[in-house]
Amino acid sequence: MLALYSYRGLLTALLGVLLLFLPVAPFEFAGIAFFAAATFLRIWARRHIGEHSRGAELACPKIVQSGPYKYTRHPLYISNFMAGVAFALFHSGFSLGTLIFCSIYGVFLALLARQENIFLESCPNKSQVSSLPIIKSIKNDRYTWLWQFLMLALIYCRKMI
Repeated sequence: MLALYSYRGLLTALLGVLLLFLPVAPFEFAGIAFFAAATFLRIWARRHIGEHSRGAELACPKIVQSGPYKYTRHPLYISNFMAGVAFALFHSGFSLGTLIFCSIYGVFLALLARQENIFLESCPNKSQVSSLPIIKSIKNDRYTWLWQFLMLALIYCRKMI
């Protein structure tokens, strides 16, 4: 199960590639709301979690309990799911393929969250992390933004073919 966390970026990218094999459907504007909410939640969460969530291994130098972490343990996974839903709606609209993709991606993220919960329960340090400025939180998450914009470009190109 630990390998799942270590390869979460690669597995997410593979799911994104598989999404591109679904049939193309007209653009769904509902995807814009999902993508906007995902972007807002991601920036808010990254402001509070700081740098320590970028590693290939689970670590908990501090348990974050501020910002969106007051309400949920995994706002970054929630924002990732919302972005995945947006990409599926942009590409395949409201379809069975979108439902299947979102179900698979949701199960994958739920397994990651479960693995992380088990680890966090064993973490002795419960101190808080101070929040980062918005620009720094966006910069710290630059690879995620790069992949998201790349995915949007690929969906656009696939629709044009």
